Amino acid sequence: MHNLRFDETQNRLRQKHSLRQRMLFIILIILTVFSIILLRMAYLQWLNHDLYYGKAEGNRVSVQPIAPARGKILDRNGVVLADNQPVYSLTFQRELMDNIDNTFGALQQLLPAIPSTTLEKFAQQLKHSPRHRQLILPYRLSENQAAKFAVQNHRFPGVTLSANLKRIYPFGESAVHLLGYVGRISQQDLSRLDATRYRGTENTGRAGIERFYEDRLQGYPGIQTVESNAQGRVLRTLNTLAPIAGEDITLSIDIHLQQYLENLLAGKRASVVAINPQNGEILAFVSTPLYDPNLFVDGIDHQSYNALLNDPNKPLINRALRGQYPPGSTTKPFLALGALEQGYTTMTERIFDPGYFEFQNKRYRNWKREGHGWTDLQRSIVESVDTLYYKLSLDMGVDGIHDVLAPFGFGQLTQIDLLGEQSGILPSQEWKRRVHGKPWYRGETIVTSIGQGYNLVTPLQLAQATAILANRGQVITPHLVVDRPLDPPHQVPIKNRDHWEYVIQAMRDVVHTPAGTAWRAGLALKNKQIEAAGKTGTAQVFSLNDADYKEEELASHLHDHALFIGFAPVSRPQIALSVIVENAGGGGRVAAPIGIQAMKYYLEEIQAP
Repeated sequence: MHNLRFDETQNRLRQKHSLRQRMLFIILIILTVFSIILLRMAYLQWLNHDLYYGKAEGNRVSVQPIAPARGKILDRNGVVLADNQPVYSLTFQRELMDNIDNTFGALQQLLPAIPSTTLEKFAQQLKHSPRHRQLILPYRLSENQAAKFAVQNHRFPGVTLSANLKRIYPFGESAVHLLGYVGRISQQDLSRLDATRYRGTENTGRAGIERFYEDRLQGYPGIQTVESNAQGRVLRTLNTLAPIAGEDITLSIDIHLQQYLENLLAGKRASVVAINPQNGEILAFVSTPLYDPNLFVDGIDHQSYNALLNDPNKPLINRALRGQYPPGSTTKPFLALGALEQGYTTMTERIFDPGYFEFQNKRYRNWKREGHGWTDLQRSIVESVDTLYYKLSLDMGVDGIHDVLAPFGFGQLTQIDLLGEQSGILPSQEWKRRVHGKPWYRGETIVTSIGQGYNLVTPLQLAQATAILANRGQVITPHLVVDRPLDPPHQVPIKNRDHWEYVIQAMRDVVHTPAGTAWRAGLALKNKQIEAAGKTGTAQVFSLNDADYKEEELASHLHDHALFIGFAPVSRPQIALSVIVENAGGGGRVAAPIGIQAMKYYLEEIQAP
């Protein structure tokens, strides 16, 4: 009995000791845990307070970019050619969205008018975009759709309804090759654009003035700080830094003259460029066929784009800037000036034209098969006598022809304020060796003298050369924006004033005398007290090695191009222009009436009032 009580006492002592140890162990654990918590709190609250306060605040306060208004484009009279229109759109930020597929499924149910293909394509784009980047759905909501979404906005975390400005072109397809258009910013664009400047902006200039003056038209984004709840719904705006709108740009063109010419060229593959010779301002810049730039603003669909791309008339090509054509007989006044100045001929020298010119047992024919008889330089311009230039070319040589035409801008860029200009071709011996690796042949010089062979010009180049001629040799850079800084004018190296007036008088007779190749078109100016100067041209597209052929029997794309250059009034020109109509036949029959009607309209309807 005594031993049993001893054992029980010892056992109780052991149990108390064990319990005490357990209690101490638990207390130690609790103290350790609390110590860790306290240390962590100290670490968060004291040592890294600013860091984690900023992160916590970021979950509640966010910074949103405010897109700037793009600058407007106006014509010389203040008529708006490119404007901005308020529209509603949805902005998505992936890091704030719960589930992309569920979000788009609910959105399709709420707004069934949005094409499912648009939503599916955009959802895929969103899934592969950076989580923090905001993307705008390429679909414009109507006011009813916007109101409907606004009521249900809380169901769509990470999706924001916003009112943006959409680029619009009020005149539709008019002046499209001049204005260009804007399109959605691509990944490739981001490599050349300042990403911070384009925050909140979805479009950038793609062509024309929109592209060339992108830096002036694009403004600077603003910033809006907003407070939102856990679902991303905006509760209030804390502060706002207003965006800086893009700069408005005033062009030198007159939209009324532009549309007048577009109507004259309707249904044709053609171009007209009109310049004010006094200051180099472009008055009209026309390329037809046209297309609607509004199609590109939200992203053109494949069907519409392929239709434009596969159109045999190639409406997307800017013919005024990039079209390259043989100048034909429009180079004769320039060649005559150089020949007079350098002493290759005189104002009284005559040759006999039997209708052809023979060289090395080959006949180079005149357009008038029976010939013009005795011809001087003045008559060669009025009646466009080829034979005189065939003979003159062998005296001058191709390099002599090159040196005469180069100061007028042939074969060179005009430096107009548009991207993508072509330089054309002004051949020389050095050019042929460099490009073709072959020597120059004298027979090639003969066809070069009448603007055929390797010769190529753009409508813009031809209009610029005509403006220089109208200015009696003063060269001013052609430009589209009225306040563009320009290089100082310089003078073509033809000093004899009599030579200028002799050639210009001959060009006047082209329009105003019965023998002139543009006389019938010039009848529109009769009794209008407008004296115009001009020169017609016909550029051969198809050759049968000098054999006779009937143009009407050829496929239409092989017909000759029709050309005309002109300026008015003769004494103090206010407009100079070039007209090129593809595959339309003779310049006197087709191109001259267009050019003369344009000059008449500008001087009577636009300048006179």
